[in-house]
Amino acid sequence: MHPSPLADPLIPVAGTVEAQPVTERGPWLATSLGGMWSILTPHARDVFIEDIAAGISRTCRYAGQVKAGVPFYSVAEHCVLMTRWALDNGMARTREEALAVLLHDASEAFYGDLPTPLKALMPEFKVIEDRAQAVIDAAFGIDRDRLGFSRSELKRLDRSIRLDERAALIREPALSAGLRLSWSDDPGLEPTNMRIDLLEPGQAERAFLDCFCWCCENLPSSGAFPHLALAQAERARAALAEPEPERLPSP
Repeated sequence: MHPSPLADPLIPVAGTVEAQPVTERGPWLATSLGGMWSILTPHARDVFIEDIAAGISRTCRYAGQVKAGVPFYSVAEHCVLMTRWALDNGMARTREEALAVLLHDASEAFYGDLPTPLKALMPEFKVIEDRAQAVIDAAFGIDRDRLGFSRSELKRLDRSIRLDERAALIREPALSAGLRLSWSDDPGLEPTNMRIDLLEPGQAERAFLDCFCWCCENLPSSGAFPHLALAQAERARAALAEPEPERLPSP
């Protein structure tokens, strides 16, 4: 028996707000592909891996407040490093598990990387961000309650790699203060020892897309992986095979 088409997250239910064009779903922002992202009512059919890669590769972690001599450290590089660690250490074994790690901050492609202490003061923002993250997860067949690891385990990996990042990016006395705070919440927390390369935005974008393609091409699926997500991987792989575009000249 074929599943109902309404079970496909890429097909909106007729008559709902999500079935309307983006321009009729409230405020929106432009995307790298020339599309539009509904800020309050996104839908899985609006999700494109290229837009995610573009957004998070140009978003600096820690609100850009990194020490002198560090030119840039993107959300995209952070996501790739976490995914590599999860693959190398057996945490991620399926396509969905690897993508759950790689895309854990994907909503930041559209809403930015708001520092955690600030986000805690803005509960409405977290509701909007979480809604978008759920939409992105649905587009790539990710059910975070049916993975081989828990949400808390993923969050702990995020906190672990933050130790590596802080050592490379943050100056004293903020470095020690942040480490004490991390260890007060989790005394056994240890760094991942992943190497931080400080990739430029273009390099980080390609590294993120390459990691996405590798996961789609080489890992088994634990369920019915959306066919349009596979199509996105094929398109991204073709784009990676092309020479990097030249930078636009300054006006």
